[in-house]
Amino acid sequence: MKSLLKYILLLCLFIGSQHTWAQYTFEAKVSRESVPLNESVRIDFTMNGDGDNFSPPSFNGLKIVGGPNQSVSQSWIQGKRTFSKTYSYFLQSTKKGKIILGTASIEIEGKTYKTSPIAITFTDAVQKQPQQSQQRGLNSIQQQSLEHIHLVTEVSNTNPYINEPINVSYKIYFRDGLSGYAGKKIPKYESFWVHNISQPAQPVLKKGKYKGEEYNYIEIKRDVIMAQESGSFTIDPLVLDVQAQVYTGRRDFWGFPEVGHIEKEIGTNKVTINSKALPEKGKPQNFSGGVGKLQFKAIPSKTETKAGDAITLKVQISGQGNLDLISIPTPEAQSALELYDPVYSEKTIPGVNGLQGHRTNEYTIIPQYKGDYYIRPMEFSYFDLASKSYKTIITDSIKIAVLEGPTLPTNKEAQEVQGTDNTEESELFQPIEEKATFINNLDTNSYWLSNTHIALTLLPLIAIPCFVVFIHKKRELDGDIESIRSRKNNRLARKYLIDAKKCILDKDRFYEALERCLHNFLKAKLKIETTEMSNETIQELLHANQVSEELSASFLSLKNACEWARYTPSDQVDQNKDYNTAVQVISQLEKQLK
Repeated sequence: MKSLLKYILLLCLFIGSQHTWAQYTFEAKVSRESVPLNESVRIDFTMNGDGDNFSPPSFNGLKIVGGPNQSVSQSWIQGKRTFSKTYSYFLQSTKKGKIILGTASIEIEGKTYKTSPIAITFTDAVQKQPQQSQQRGLNSIQQQSLEHIHLVTEVSNTNPYINEPINVSYKIYFRDGLSGYAGKKIPKYESFWVHNISQPAQPVLKKGKYKGEEYNYIEIKRDVIMAQESGSFTIDPLVLDVQAQVYTGRRDFWGFPEVGHIEKEIGTNKVTINSKALPEKGKPQNFSGGVGKLQFKAIPSKTETKAGDAITLKVQISGQGNLDLISIPTPEAQSALELYDPVYSEKTIPGVNGLQGHRTNEYTIIPQYKGDYYIRPMEFSYFDLASKSYKTIITDSIKIAVLEGPTLPTNKEAQEVQGTDNTEESELFQPIEEKATFINNLDTNSYWLSNTHIALTLLPLIAIPCFVVFIHKKRELDGDIESIRSRKNNRLARKYLIDAKKCILDKDRFYEALERCLHNFLKAKLKIETTEMSNETIQELLHANQVSEELSASFLSLKNACEWARYTPSDQVDQNKDYNTAVQVISQLEKQLK
């Protein structure tokens, strides 16, 4: 028994030592070192261990025409295991010369391995023979795999009126082979009011037509927008990195065809919206901007009650249109009806032409006296899109009958309470004197030597220097308004970063707070406003402030990740990683922007 335990212990030590002695390699190889301009070169990054977090080198302007493709092979020969994992790229150049590819990196069992730099020389293009067209191989197959993937922007109306809701839908159409996508740039809407429509957490696959042909499609993002001024406006493209499956032309250890992935950046088409002003002809004076097909009504909970009992009055606008931008008319009632502030509620969903549903103000009314009282008629005007004309809805006057309670005092009763006999009038009103008698109690000699006179004399002499100092300080503070604004934005950036950490388990609140943190940080450091925060402007300002390209790219990547996580339904996010990245990027920018 002891002998058996001894052999088992020795076997375990042997296996452990084999694992300790295992040496991993990570190499980069090119299919050829001299490449004509009109041909591609293949580069393989191969390792003999199952690594993670692969990071390719900078390709120095070379165009990736295929890849990255991943392949894995393993075998057992006489009890010994061999393993190989490869990432492959196909590259082309547009100019001749020698190009040095940097190092790639991979993590294997917690240790980072790097490849050596590789030199590739691109020479003059060669003229290909007809029979050589069959040698294109994988490169041609990979390009064909992307031919049936289309990213488009669909707009319900490109020529709307101001405040007319239009739907903007971003869809990706594909046949087969789409394996995933990641957001890179989300469009901004300048001069538009925007209502973001939330999408399902898991993308819904639907059937549809693209240019008359049947396709599968996924709606990535949808917004309801309304132009706030007339003119021509361009909506920038939505940009994605899409991944498609492609057969590599090789087979794995078991004889099955190997499947790799090809990645490409694609964007939607640019869309121009030409908005026009609402007609002035027939516009009512009380028009408040409502556009669509709308209804308006006022509904009391009851019309008969007693003094002191509450009545509710619902004032509601419903239908389809720009419901978010409409002001609900306010009711007016007689003074005997005590009207309290309303409780607001709404229920809206996206429709064909904007939002549909209702918005309601619910008022509480308490009558004070017995009698019949009225709520005055209310008017609501809107622009009807179907008839292209203005329409006005007028509610009926609402009668509230108070059957029980104290009676409202009349004018006569009020006079009786005050009294009307001559005695009371004589007590209330004294006769008017026809001549005035003036009494001079002021001692002029004592006044000029009094404390009051001395204080009034010295007060201007003291106040004038104080006023001058005050004006001087105020001008200094006004001149330093940029510093005040910078400190305020710095405080807000720290506040929102703390808020993001607190709600790290809530995706929507986390990315909203993190995006506000980044915006306020830029306001403080670069002196720009939210409306100026395009990626191009930020990159130019960071470059002008001598921020490194790598740090600028990290900041913009984080900003785009926040926008993508907020405005799309994708769950492929890592809040902890993005939070740590934000802390590191902001800390480094603090040092470089001083």
